[in-house]
Amino acid sequence: MSVKIHFVSLSLGASVDQQTGNLSVFDILEEIRTPQVPIHLQSLVISLALEKQEPGDFTGKMMIHLLTPDGQQQNVGTGDMKIPPEQKRMKAVFRFGGFPVSQFGKHRFVLSCLNQAGAKIAEGLLDFDVIQVTQVAQGVAPSQKPTLAH
Repeated sequence: MSVKIHFVSLSLGASVDQQTGNLSVFDILEEIRTPQVPIHLQSLVISLALEKQEPGDFTGKMMIHLLTPDGQQQNVGTGDMKIPPEQKRMKAVFRFGGFPVSQFGKHRFVLSCLNQAGAKIAEGLLDFDVIQVTQVAQGVAPSQKPTLAH
């Protein structure tokens, strides 16, 4: 049984409507600008839409790895997947709370869809950059009298 990944995104929020099956993605993440690391993202969401290529049921696993700028690979999540015979498409949302980011540079999530035998049958890639920016001190503006309408 093979599966095809049609859509994959990295964002700060997403939801799947249980009645319609519609996937909504909010605040797509392509880069993070920060004066320093490490930081923790309050919420990080990976969303995907897949389709079975043959009839029948599908049982497998999704493995999520993060490749960091220093060349290290971290397993950040694993989830079991089951697509019943009467269903052809599936949408999935993986949520990470307090996700740590410890390096500047290019990061890559690798999503590997495995069949029951553990063989990779589909893959999705998500890249994002962590960019160092200069922190600008913000001053308080001199107080002004509010304008009044007559």
